[in-house]
Amino acid sequence: MKKVVIFGISGKMGTTISRELLKEKDIALVGGYDKENVGRDIGEVLGIEKTGCRIYNSYDEIGKLRPDIIVDFSSAELAVKTINWALDNSINIIVGTTGIKKEELAVIEEKALASKSKVLIAPNFSIGAVIMIKVCGLVAKYFDSCEIIELHHDKKKDAPSGTSISTAEEISRQKNFSSGRLREEETETVSGSRGAFVNGIHIHSVRLSGLLAHQEVIFGCCGQTLSIRHDSLDRTAFYPGVILAIRSIDNLSNFTFGLDKLIKI
Repeated sequence: MKKVVIFGISGKMGTTISRELLKEKDIALVGGYDKENVGRDIGEVLGIEKTGCRIYNSYDEIGKLRPDIIVDFSSAELAVKTINWALDNSINIIVGTTGIKKEELAVIEEKALASKSKVLIAPNFSIGAVIMIKVCGLVAKYFDSCEIIELHHDKKKDAPSGTSISTAEEISRQKNFSSGRLREEETETVSGSRGAFVNGIHIHSVRLSGLLAHQEVIFGCCGQTLSIRHDSLDRTAFYPGVILAIRSIDNLSNFTFGLDKLIKI
């Protein structure tokens, strides 16, 4: 029986994942961490019967629960702090929080590889989105151009999304579409109208109420286009990836970036 603590448990992702985890027979949700609802029973926060497990805002209290795994859906700033605490205390940690900087990831990787803990960081826990990225890498070499449109809810803090950046990186491993953000004869009448530019790929970020997480990758060549799109319509879309990570973490190396390492295609 794996004992799990959810960080950011009062947030939308935290509550969604917690409701699903409570249904599992081989996993025990033993507590939560958040700045809200401190001291309350997790069941009360989720709108179900009491679980006997509470929400804390103290690493010391979390340590007393002796969790096997921390699942973090908090903020990038808190996630980095929590990862370091987990490594110092020999606790495995799975992180779904986006916005962690590359230089921070490099430091975390070095520390994890020298530790007794395992760290899995995934920009997206949707298995469909991960497969989309893999498919984009497979088809990229057959096209002349590519752009990404990523659409998310208006509360998302980072842009472009971690998923779109990972997609651009995967595509660029197969083909370099452009060496510059603007072509030699191209101008922007409004600055930024051509979007972000990552590894030779333009990325356009949309933030609107009513959306959750969506991405369309458009490839073009002479006389045709190919669009590959993925839509997460509900936050439960991320749960199969989370439970896969929880059940797989013992077999991973001490540092893993991306859910794709768990999906064999």
